[in-house]
Amino acid sequence: MSNSLLSRQYDRSAYLQGRFLHRFDSLFRKKKAVPDTVRLSRINAAGEIIANLSDDEIRERVGRLKEVVSKDAEALPSIIEEGFALLREVSRRTTGLFHYDEQILAGLALVRGGVAEMATGEGKTLAVSLPAFVFSLVGRGVHVVTVNSYLAGRDFEFSKPIFDFLGISIGLLPEGKEATPAEKKEAYHCDITYGVGYEYGFDYMRDQLIWMRHPGGTPGEDLRYAIRGIEKPEPDVCQRGLAYAIIDEVDSVLIDEAGSPLLISEAAKPGEGADLPFFRARDLALNLVEGEHYSLDRNRRKIDLTVEGRREIFRDDSVIPWELLRRPWEVYIINALKAEFLFHRDEQYVVDDEGKVVIVDEFTGRRFADRSWREGQHQAVEAKEEVEVRPEADSAASVTRQRFYALYDVICGLTGTAGESAGEFWRFFKMHVVPIPLHVPSRRKIFPERIFISHEAMDKAIVADIAARYQRHQPVLVGTRTIRDSERLAARLSETGIPHRVLTAKQDAEEDEIIASAGEPGSILIATNMAGRGTHIDLPAAVKQAGGLHVIAVERNESVRIDRQLVGRGARQGQPGSAQSFVSAEDYLLDIYAEDVRDQVQGMKADENGELSGKLKAVFDKVQAEVERTRYEMRLRMAERDEWLEETKESLAR
Repeated sequence: MSNSLLSRQYDRSAYLQGRFLHRFDSLFRKKKAVPDTVRLSRINAAGEIIANLSDDEIRERVGRLKEVVSKDAEALPSIIEEGFALLREVSRRTTGLFHYDEQILAGLALVRGGVAEMATGEGKTLAVSLPAFVFSLVGRGVHVVTVNSYLAGRDFEFSKPIFDFLGISIGLLPEGKEATPAEKKEAYHCDITYGVGYEYGFDYMRDQLIWMRHPGGTPGEDLRYAIRGIEKPEPDVCQRGLAYAIIDEVDSVLIDEAGSPLLISEAAKPGEGADLPFFRARDLALNLVEGEHYSLDRNRRKIDLTVEGRREIFRDDSVIPWELLRRPWEVYIINALKAEFLFHRDEQYVVDDEGKVVIVDEFTGRRFADRSWREGQHQAVEAKEEVEVRPEADSAASVTRQRFYALYDVICGLTGTAGESAGEFWRFFKMHVVPIPLHVPSRRKIFPERIFISHEAMDKAIVADIAARYQRHQPVLVGTRTIRDSERLAARLSETGIPHRVLTAKQDAEEDEIIASAGEPGSILIATNMAGRGTHIDLPAAVKQAGGLHVIAVERNESVRIDRQLVGRGARQGQPGSAQSFVSAEDYLLDIYAEDVRDQVQGMKADENGELSGKLKAVFDKVQAEVERTRYEMRLRMAERDEWLEETKESLAR
């Protein structure tokens, strides 16, 4: 990789002006469009012929296809039908699984650089193998992106026999600080690499830092090495470029997590008394009065000091440790206020057994022990919890997920909930959303949403519903917004003596095993709503007779997509199942984003059980839609700021 190549990659991130197009998608546009149904018929016809070939004859055909596209990547569209038919037959021979027509349709959407909206349980892993195989023939590397290490390992193990048969090398990207550069490089130099989304981004930034700090690259440097008669050393980077990315749960990766840039920090040298400013700032912040000294906007997660507040924090400057400050004193105070009012234990973070503040992903409930908030915010939260304040780290590199994935020549993805965000996928990435029909009609029953005046009334109704289903041995999966909500409901269940399990970020090592067993008779599992996403849940025959897995959604989320993802845990692949949501006037959605609506709802008359009219569903729908629009605008502003920074860098470079 050369410095000019790096510049080219960054130039390609200007997707907001419509300059970012998938090269492979544009190849399709050059030719007369062939309907997917026609392509499917051709693939089925080719499959009948390929089924009669020997193993060696199949491998010989693969070799010919590879020879064609390795010389000219633009020939890819012409080999798709035969490639899909070959992969489908090999899957049958190695795993016993033969791709459904619906999985073939999903594969066709993916190879065009689109988003396949494929329902939970419809076999995304098998569908991904189709474009992964075709892209791998080019020889530039394919990155299969998952949302967690369990899914990466599971999909790797499942797909390995298929690709081993075909002579396609496949690697699993190791995670964490324990992984060596040699291990990562080995995984990246496979034809297909399975890994977690953020790990690809972190490795990209690490490679960029190596390139930036590597001596050489200029004509003068080349001449010096030539005169000395020695070979110029190449930087020891892991990745070999960004060609093809297939993203599972693409809405989670590109939309839900878009507000959190990937950031690499380098530890700063701790100084004596470095924690003192954070404790002093907290002591002072606790004495400030909202409205008089500062304004608090929970919706935008923003705190501003008033004129009187600024006077107050400097009133006695003898307590300010000026010599230890790394930023203005005002920032320390605002961080302390944010830690107190915007960062909540068991929601945004947990305190582990070692007394460390560990960030919790707000969408999955998973812990990130190696991450920290920037600009002293993490240390402010540690001071709030009165634990050891760890030294701050300096930011070495950062990249938003939008900009990182825009660096690939081709990206595509799958999810069960893409329709609501079709406009955003096109706006940022020029990706069409293609709905994929169900292989078997759904048998899911959706019961009307129940609305309550308070959390207490809602919890009682949820416990009563669980108790009734437990009596008939129907398993129940309760999805909550936060760890705190999970533990509140668990306490209610404990009072009734109903056996249950609670899955929180404190148990992430066991997450997928616990979720997988949620379909056992009489199982009651409470989990944050995104925990174990993608994990298969088996249902014994007795459970199917009892009505299948019942999903209870507690509170609305900020996006209707996340609500739909939770409901999609039950009634998969034509199995029986049901779902129902419970909300209250005290829910986060109203409390943070619509206080006036909250007050109106709380003033309404409820029945003797604290339940309100179901007609109020429209009120929650409206608030949720407004929140989704606000979140979208935030992502848009972030992307525009990213683009402005890139244009500024380019102008300075010229």
